[in-house]
Amino acid sequence: MSAEVAMNTATGRYLTSPPEFDPAELRRALAMMGTSVTLVTTSVDGTPFGFTANSFTSVSVSPPLVAVFLAETADSYPAFSRTSHVAVNILADGQGDIAKHFATKGVDKFAAVELHHEFDHVPVVTGAMASIVGRVHERWTVGDHLMIIVHVDDVTRSDVEPLVYQNRQFRKLV
Repeated sequence: MSAEVAMNTATGRYLTSPPEFDPAELRRALAMMGTSVTLVTTSVDGTPFGFTANSFTSVSVSPPLVAVFLAETADSYPAFSRTSHVAVNILADGQGDIAKHFATKGVDKFAAVELHHEFDHVPVVTGAMASIVGRVHERWTVGDHLMIIVHVDDVTRSDVEPLVYQNRQFRKLV
């Protein structure tokens, strides 16, 4: 792909018009980036909901905020668009099957996991490397995703290695 190049005579700078954008190329480039794998969970009217996400990031330590992103096409979108509490369960190495199960549409996602019972308002996955529990601070529609900013109320963690996803495969850290 080549870009058109032109000179702005007022500034003396070259202007380029980018080549036509290819969303598949963006997906391929982002797939090369190594990332953690999370299960984001909530409960609405006593029913648990969850999804697998690698679009997760820290936002702030003071106040303690993290963010997760959920595609508007996800089965659990309606639940996460109105819930008040969520848990971000950062999966441990060896939990790839759980991640795949939660990424599958139309299955009982919680049949594949054991839950902690100390959190009554949100499901927290047993065996995760870490679990971050909090209240929904803000929600924003960003492109074709819902961005959920979570105010962190509690963190549990272990010393196990994280589950890492890169180039569409689970990887081990070396």
